[in-house]
Amino acid sequence: MTRPRLLILVVLGLACSAVSTLCEADSKRLRVTAHVVQQTLIGDPTSPQLGDGRITSVDLFDERDRKVGTGGSSCTIVSVPPLETLEECLLTAVFARGQIIFGGVAPLAAVGASAQFGILGGTDDFREARGDVTAVVTAPNTTEVTFDLD
Repeated sequence: MTRPRLLILVVLGLACSAVSTLCEADSKRLRVTAHVVQQTLIGDPTSPQLGDGRITSVDLFDERDRKVGTGGSSCTIVSVPPLETLEECLLTAVFARGQIIFGGVAPLAAVGASAQFGILGGTDDFREARGDVTAVVTAPNTTEVTFDLD
């Protein structure tokens, strides 16, 4: 192989590496909209008690309203009045490239409510995932979810 060809291969390799790094930097934030498809409540939703729960299944959509995954959560009421009513949740988002598992304590889901969760791990492409997840309820049965991956 002549030197010019070798130089071209090296430059192409560096360019591919740079593009890959830029794409990786862009992929550290993932935004989806979650739409509830099934939900069951354990207890009286108008008067939550310690130990009551909520199990939810969702479909996940990208900014172009294309379905990109599914998800599920299991939440348990962990504090009630006179304290703020809070629930502890374990959630999983399932994408073609793997799953992201996250969880934490949050206020009850109501339009306008927001919560911050910690990413606990994942599978496949997300097996080393860490970071934060912000969820904002924007309408009944609709939540905007942002994954900030470290």
